[in-house]
Amino acid sequence: MSHYHRLLKRQLKKANFSHTDLEKMVDFLEQVNSAYVEHNNDLAHLENILERSSQELFQANKKLRSNMDRLSTRLEGVVNQIEEVIFEVDLHGNWNYLNPAWEKLTGFKVSECLGQPITQFLIHVDRNDRCVLEEFIASKKHNALSISQIVQIVAKSGEKRWLDFSLRHVPHSEGKGYTGYIGTLVDITKLKETELALLETRNKEIKANQAKDEFLSTMSHEIRTPLNIVIGTTHVLLMEDPKAEQLENLNALKYASEHLLGLVNNVLDFNKIESGNLKLEHSVFSIQHILEGLHSIFSPKAANKGIKFKIKKDAELPEYLVGDSVRLAQVLNNLVNNGIKFTEKGQVNLDIEVETIHKDTIDLRFEVKDTGIGIPSDKQDVIFDVFTQASLDTTRKHGGTGLGLAICKKLLNLMNSEIQVDSTAGLGTSFYFSLTLGLSGRTALTARNTFSKEELEGLTVLIVEDFEMNIRMLTRFFDKWGISYDIAENGRIACEKAEAKNYDLILMDLQMPEMDGYEAASLIRESEKGYNKWVPIAAFTASAGLDVKEKIRQFGMNMHISKPFNPMDLYQVLKEAKHFRPQIHE
Repeated sequence: MSHYHRLLKRQLKKANFSHTDLEKMVDFLEQVNSAYVEHNNDLAHLENILERSSQELFQANKKLRSNMDRLSTRLEGVVNQIEEVIFEVDLHGNWNYLNPAWEKLTGFKVSECLGQPITQFLIHVDRNDRCVLEEFIASKKHNALSISQIVQIVAKSGEKRWLDFSLRHVPHSEGKGYTGYIGTLVDITKLKETELALLETRNKEIKANQAKDEFLSTMSHEIRTPLNIVIGTTHVLLMEDPKAEQLENLNALKYASEHLLGLVNNVLDFNKIESGNLKLEHSVFSIQHILEGLHSIFSPKAANKGIKFKIKKDAELPEYLVGDSVRLAQVLNNLVNNGIKFTEKGQVNLDIEVETIHKDTIDLRFEVKDTGIGIPSDKQDVIFDVFTQASLDTTRKHGGTGLGLAICKKLLNLMNSEIQVDSTAGLGTSFYFSLTLGLSGRTALTARNTFSKEELEGLTVLIVEDFEMNIRMLTRFFDKWGISYDIAENGRIACEKAEAKNYDLILMDLQMPEMDGYEAASLIRESEKGYNKWVPIAAFTASAGLDVKEKIRQFGMNMHISKPFNPMDLYQVLKEAKHFRPQIHE
């Protein structure tokens, strides 16, 4: 029994077994003793494992604590290096934390601010911005979880700065309510100053463009007004069967004045295109009328140079199309005019070819080809630039502003087309482009280039105009066409006359003393006299402002005649007024 485990010996002693009893249980006691010994060994092994694990855990904890210290130091270093301000505010609105960027940004020391109310800082914020931030901080309901806005502050140095102020609530770890606020302040002063500078530049640009438009409008009025007299007088004299020697001088005068008008129109149209205010019309027009106009203008001009001008059109070309006839005519005028200007011998041809006919549209190819001086290959890419010609010698010898081709290119771009050029120096040039226009169901062609007194006889027109020479010019045409007329020197008199008498047309100048044409037209439309709500009012103006056409519609005018006026354009407006007369008299 001496080798038995101590616990087993203690149990046997307590049991007080006899010697004989113990001998009988020897085998059993040996097994119990082995179990005690094995249990003891297991406990010793477990204690050994626990000891090693405890040492390993201690070392791991020590290493973790060291890593956390290093990480905290590094994190603090990173935070201290951040240029943006990072801060914490408690629920009472007091600063809990501010990184060093705070002092650099505001000039206030971190130590002076910690524990102090954030409202002490907000007094340096612009008043309107401050109210929003104070309301957010004082909010008990916390409907908004975060706020971000640009604020302007005054630093301790007195310097004004722009900040991106972001602030949000910090939720409680248990999900009940909030523990405070966390936020950032980012200095965006340079960005804001750049933005304000750009805005100021933009405003200056807008004002400059407005000033340019007003200047061009004024200059247009000043140039067009005398041109109106020159061109109108020329047309009147040509209608009075001049002598042969007078006819040559009158045609020269007509060409020179129309050339000057073309230059003015090019400058004004280019300004409209550049400003994005040029809008294309979409109406039915006669391509034949355009071609007849080109022929009547440029055939005499070509003949004077000893060259030929020919127009060739496809047999399938319809008479009536849908599009902007004015801009198409402008492109063709510029191209044909250039062709004749740069051709000393040979001819200039305008060819119109039908490419494809669709259900509602037609694809046409226009080509203006001359046998003139040509364009060197190294200049063909720049001739469409503004104020650019092939050479200085070209400008001195042939004249021009260098705007014609630039306007052609931009107008065709607006019409979804692109102008192309093929040229050989000394042999000639070909300008061509394809254009898609709408098809119209109209087939009858109305004569346009003839005047008929019978067509206008019986019309009564109110001329509202303060410039005596313009009045004299209009009345000479009206006398020839058998038209009755009254004259009003300003808008106030026009309103009085419109109340007292019914007119088939009111021809309204826009710039007049006492009352301008806009106000007069508006008052006539507002008249209790029902007739005046419908009578045609045609704006008669030399102004080329970008908003003139839109403005005259807003003030109740439904037609527009530019000064200098083409007698045929005036004639057509009068014809429309006569056709309108039965409707307004009913």
